[in-house]
Amino acid sequence: MKKLELEDELERTYERFVMLVESIPESDYALPTDTPGWKVGDLLFHITLGPRALALEIWMILHARGLFQFGMQHFPSRMFNRVNALFGRQGKRVSRQGLLMAYGNAHAVIRSRLRRTREEDLTRSVVYPAEFVADLAGEVTVERLFRYVKGHFEAHAGQLGRASENHPRNNI
Repeated sequence: MKKLELEDELERTYERFVMLVESIPESDYALPTDTPGWKVGDLLFHITLGPRALALEIWMILHARGLFQFGMQHFPSRMFNRVNALFGRQGKRVSRQGLLMAYGNAHAVIRSRLRRTREEDLTRSVVYPAEFVADLAGEVTVERLFRYVKGHFEAHAGQLGRASENHPRNNI
């Protein structure tokens, strides 16, 4: 069953997030990343938003598909990017404990959404404009959104790895 596979993938992603957060000293949260204007702490916090946002998108595909598709077609991507940046940049408010709690709560939300999703609903889809999230451009199924929790984490974990590699203390 796909749902069991997805549940396992969500669990492994959660465990990887915990390991990532525990591996980065809080003093490094102020370091820059390769995303202009975003610091390590901002990016870590941004990762915690993914599962919750995806759970909402999945709910909308399943229960308000027409409204969701209309919004995707008419909501300017620049507004989406501004909202994303507003929620992603938390500055000095980010702490290890806060990150773990935020991701734990988001993980519970996406797992709950998966439990309430029928196996046959995993193939339902909408079309995402390329301007929103390039990785999700085109027809996107509910299953793909559940899998994007992992993809979103991996993309940003890679950025955090590059930020760590570029830190002066690692070039000694």
